[in-house]
Amino acid sequence: MMSLAAHKKMTNSAKAGFTLMELLVYMGIVGIVVVLAGQAFSNSTQFRVRTDNMIKATQDAENVGMLFQSDIAQMGAKSAAENGSAAGGAAYGTKFGSIHDIVYMDPDNGDYSSYSIVTGESNTSEVTFRRLSYDNLGEYERTEEISWYVAGKKLMRACKVIEKKAGYVVPAGDPCSDGLNSEPTPTEMASGVEEFTVVPAMPNTTVDEIKVFPSSGETFRLVSRPTNDKYVALKTANNLGEVNQGGTSAKLSLFYTNYDNVEQDYRDEADVKLNQVFAIKDETTAETNWKSLCYSYGKMDLSDSFEYEISFSVAYPGTTDLNSQLFVPGVDHMTVGFREIATGNIPVKLVNNVSDTAVQDFFFFPPVDAKGAGKRSMRFRVPYAVKNVCLAFTFACFSPLVSKGSINIQNLKVNKIASSSYSFKEGTIALADKENVKAVNLKLTIKKGGETGHVDLIISTPSNGRGD
Repeated sequence: MMSLAAHKKMTNSAKAGFTLMELLVYMGIVGIVVVLAGQAFSNSTQFRVRTDNMIKATQDAENVGMLFQSDIAQMGAKSAAENGSAAGGAAYGTKFGSIHDIVYMDPDNGDYSSYSIVTGESNTSEVTFRRLSYDNLGEYERTEEISWYVAGKKLMRACKVIEKKAGYVVPAGDPCSDGLNSEPTPTEMASGVEEFTVVPAMPNTTVDEIKVFPSSGETFRLVSRPTNDKYVALKTANNLGEVNQGGTSAKLSLFYTNYDNVEQDYRDEADVKLNQVFAIKDETTAETNWKSLCYSYGKMDLSDSFEYEISFSVAYPGTTDLNSQLFVPGVDHMTVGFREIATGNIPVKLVNNVSDTAVQDFFFFPPVDAKGAGKRSMRFRVPYAVKNVCLAFTFACFSPLVSKGSINIQNLKVNKIASSSYSFKEGTIALADKENVKAVNLKLTIKKGGETGHVDLIISTPSNGRGD
């Protein structure tokens, strides 16, 4: 038999444990905590996965957008130095050729653009464009035709060589195939593509313009900066051949060349000289000082509240006067911009004791295309009001033949643009308008794990068409 003491001990032990009800309540609380913790962990994991997918989709879209921008921005590049010496021999420097017409899509039928865009109903475009490719010396190497398109949610890029210089062989492993002998092998650029649309754009022609120069009429005159240690005077004549007179165009000749025919090399930096002319109204005057002429007939004030546009055409010089077209790419400098009348320098302003340039010069090169004149149009804003400036053309010529040529500038204007924008053309663009396209709008959407990344870019394509 159990002793009384043992019975009491057993009874006390039972009282110290859990009752069935207490145990059930405890298990219920633990279960709720476990469920809540699991749900929190699941939500945290899902959020992390969604965030990772969103970041990945955005990164993919941005990376592909940058690659496409770099690719298509070069479309229409058409002129280059050629291997060998100029017609006059090594003493005349680099050999140049006319533009490669194959860069145009279909010139025989009037398509002088360098692209085609076909957009379907599924938010995808097929884009094909052409451009020249150069070697590390800047000489012509080949003409490429590049296509971007979507196949099964994958964005593909294909490249083929459609023209090449004599003796050139496409290297093994090159992303461009030799399209003269084989079709290209596409490269996958991205997967999960929901949208890839490319829309061409032209500068809007329905803008409000206020003429700044010439203030009246369509005629103008260019006056040369006199010869000194830095500048050499140019010969200027109007459309009638009258020297130092105004008209609807201005012919510039007798360029100074910075190529030393004796040393057969470019002149030393200290000896380099520039040719410069200033634009004034068509005024007949005995005054010859460029500062006085600029102040009286060419002075402009630019406001930081408006956008401005400089526009002019470079007329084709004719087959007997092509020397000025034989510039050295990346070396010859032909620019248009503004100069302070007081100093003859680019306008600057001290901001926090640092010189801040109002507007840099715009670089341009005469066209070498016999099929059309080279229209130039440059828009800009100034960061602060600029007063008492004159429009100037500056030429730093290094080609040994340029001094024998001429440049004919027509339809020179400076306008104040009250409102402007690109005009995007959904659907088919008229054939005659395709070469005027100077930008494209890329919209790209990529989906990763249910999350999307998106880019919307306006990409400049300045070399498209015959004028550039």
